[in-house]
Amino acid sequence: MRFTQYLIVAMLGLAAVTCTSCRYPQPVFSLHNPEYRIIGSWQIGHTYLNGTEIDSTHSSAIEATGSLANNIGTFYYIYADYVMQVMVYYNGDVRYSTTGNWYFQNNYKDLVISFHILGKKYQYVAAVQKLSRKELIYEYDDEDGNHWRIEMFSRSSY
Repeated sequence: MRFTQYLIVAMLGLAAVTCTSCRYPQPVFSLHNPEYRIIGSWQIGHTYLNGTEIDSTHSSAIEATGSLANNIGTFYYIYADYVMQVMVYYNGDVRYSTTGNWYFQNNYKDLVISFHILGKKYQYVAAVQKLSRKELIYEYDDEDGNHWRIEMFSRSSY
């Protein structure tokens, strides 16, 4: 009879541990999760178009492609609720995107970005090359077949 009591107490203890461990779900944004690391303010530091680095002396190449959001100095504000905002300099003025969102797919290997700015819709799936709290590097091909490599640096304070 004593063995049965120990067995019942052990089973109740196991059930209690199992139920309480499932009671509270893991937070969506943990410190090691890429969805947490990407949140913040980012500024483009380097842009490569078809393998060639585009700097301020070559900005006409970006204007020719109509991809002003890929220009050096452009800010990307990425928020936790999968919303983003892009800020570009255009003809001496600051312009902001009207809509924007982001999310990961393919087990955080691809970053899906979509936003509108200056009458152009940017929508692409980028292959993430590096994502840390200080650096975000990704590559994608636009609808015209151009290959872009964007290197951003964090402007958020931690």
